[in-house]
Amino acid sequence: MTDTNQTEARGTPLVSPLSASLGFADIITEIGAGAAAREREHRLPHEEIASLKARGFGALRLPADAGGHGATLGELFVVARDVAAADSNVAHAFRNHLWQVEAALGHREHPFHAHVIELTGQRKTVGLSFTETDAVAAGARPSKVLTRLEWDEIRQAYIGSGDKVYATGNLYNDAFVGVAVESRDGRTVQYVLERSEGVSDHDDWQGFGQRLTSSGTATFRGVAVPPAHVYPPDPPRPDEAAPWGFTFHQVYLTNCIAGIARRVALDAVEVLRARGRNFYHGEADHPTGEPVLQALLGRIRAYAASVEAIADRAVAALQRAADARGTSDEYRATLAATFAAAEAKVVIDDLAPQIANWLIDLGSGSVVSRASALDRHWRNIKVIASHNPRLYKERLLGQNALSGQLPPTGAFF
Repeated sequence: MTDTNQTEARGTPLVSPLSASLGFADIITEIGAGAAAREREHRLPHEEIASLKARGFGALRLPADAGGHGATLGELFVVARDVAAADSNVAHAFRNHLWQVEAALGHREHPFHAHVIELTGQRKTVGLSFTETDAVAAGARPSKVLTRLEWDEIRQAYIGSGDKVYATGNLYNDAFVGVAVESRDGRTVQYVLERSEGVSDHDDWQGFGQRLTSSGTATFRGVAVPPAHVYPPDPPRPDEAAPWGFTFHQVYLTNCIAGIARRVALDAVEVLRARGRNFYHGEADHPTGEPVLQALLGRIRAYAASVEAIADRAVAALQRAADARGTSDEYRATLAATFAAAEAKVVIDDLAPQIANWLIDLGSGSVVSRASALDRHWRNIKVIASHNPRLYKERLLGQNALSGQLPPTGAFF
């Protein structure tokens, strides 16, 4: 048996063969090696994200002649899961950009989306500056980001201001997109705003997990948007088009959790090997020979593999929906992907925290030190899972089975 087969026989490695073939293996491995230290020190992964951008992670889906890797949607999720296994904060920080690229690829003839593709091909990432609601503040009302773009004759540019809370990844992004009303004609427009004076980000996210995603507040104060970067809105979708256009978001987050589950399984092996002594009432001299611990390690491995398989099912359904875009099969395939995403979330949101719990059981008191930062896995899973709670997914799945109820069409389901 070769060394390669030995490695494969011991479970899923951190980095997939696909990521290795695309040249990401060294970066992903390095990101994974420093994840616990960054968590302990609350050190934002600027360098790590910059390395991924420079290597073209944000441009995976672009064709080679546009500066990308020409990856399929399914391949994007493979690499993204590897990144999440290394550090889920890093993978999560790219979600809004990757969704924006996906939207642009579907409408690349529109100048707004062409601009996004151009920036992405330059190895830049694009964040969001859409409407946000600050649900933390008592009695808060929805707040608009750059609600209006006021024309400035002297600067010959539009000027806008606003705040965006929960601006995931914006601290790491090079540009931002959104919609606003421009003052001269009162039209609703789309804009692309590159990072400049007047744009600032605050690492004030108070979540107990995913602490390094830069999900704090992004502020825009008197920022200038050149008229060449203000565009008409997208044309209305045809009546026959599938109305579920935001399944990517949910599958991406579930895919991140699958990556964490893989990391838990890998860490579990190291935790058991590192234990120096067994309990006096155990049956082996060393924990690695303890039958109950071997069985728990096997359970962690099996459940983590199952989580990845369920995520793969949702990714495959999303790939089929992407392949069907613009065809007579689009509606059916997109609806199927939405249900597959909901089914995956319901199961994975239940299983993944339990897998992280078992890691602590496996290591016992030897792994509860903050130095190991192993508690981050459970915390990160729960925070990612809190996006669009599974309770509503469960109800929909039951309603659909009983009466054919269709999913909501908004972005936050």
